Amino acid sequence: MRRRVSVVCLALGAAALTVAAASAADQVMINDIRANPVRYWNTSVTVVGLVQEVRSDPPGTTRGFYIIQDESIVTGAVNVGELPYNQLYVRTNNLPPIGKTFKVTGTVINDPTRADLPILKETSRSSEGMSSLLKVLLIAGVVVFIGLVVAVVLLLARPKARPEAGKTTRLASEASGAAKTQVYVELGAGLVVERGPDKGKEFPLTKPASTIGRAGTRKNDIELSDDTVSKEQATIRFDSGTRVYTIVNESSTNPTKVNGAVVTGSAGLENNASLEMGKTLLRFRKA
Repeated sequence: MRRRVSVVCLALGAAALTVAAASAADQVMINDIRANPVRYWNTSVTVVGLVQEVRSDPPGTTRGFYIIQDESIVTGAVNVGELPYNQLYVRTNNLPPIGKTFKVTGTVINDPTRADLPILKETSRSSEGMSSLLKVLLIAGVVVFIGLVVAVVLLLARPKARPEAGKTTRLASEASGAAKTQVYVELGAGLVVERGPDKGKEFPLTKPASTIGRAGTRKNDIELSDDTVSKEQATIRFDSGTRVYTIVNESSTNPTKVNGAVVTGSAGLENNASLEMGKTLLRFRKA
């Protein structure tokens, strides 16, 4: 879900940049025209800016020219009496009001009195209402807001996992036997390996039920490395009421023997009894 939301936000961010770029694609900055007029001679361009000054020519008519200023960054010194590099003369047949922002399209021509000074001969003009920078920021803000709304909707619409019918959900502490604290009981008994790969090892019995076997799925209390011993070979049980030990065979591959007799179900254990399983011989000792 987080990955999906991230993809949506990135896509909307890219859309915002695309829309912003598209809105400004046909606009030329005035300082570009002023810095390199030769590039724009007799070329149709569009500028967006604020009307700074209006002059009628002839006087008393709506014809003449006006000065428009955009958001270009002005670099370098400007001589007294010259226009800053973010301002441009525009020739028109319909003078605009001062202080309003317009989107002006026209052809770049030479000033008759100065060959190096570009003038824009207006062909169309529309009220912009706000600067191009503000428009870009507004468009980007709207798209980002929509992205946040979509992300919230996706998070709220995320389906909650439901347990399958007929199945019981178990807590982590219940599902993991290793997470439970085991009861330790001093039983005063244990096993000593007398034959096999684990010869010499001693295993004290400290639980009412101690499992015996090779390493496997079941975590055995007495783990043997003999590959002829089953993973779930046997279990020794202690009855605290009668103080009696019994062993239960759990392997059908290699049987468990007590004093040489095969255990078919369970058998009692007396002190010094021998336990055989696979190649291993264990001696049962109790105090």
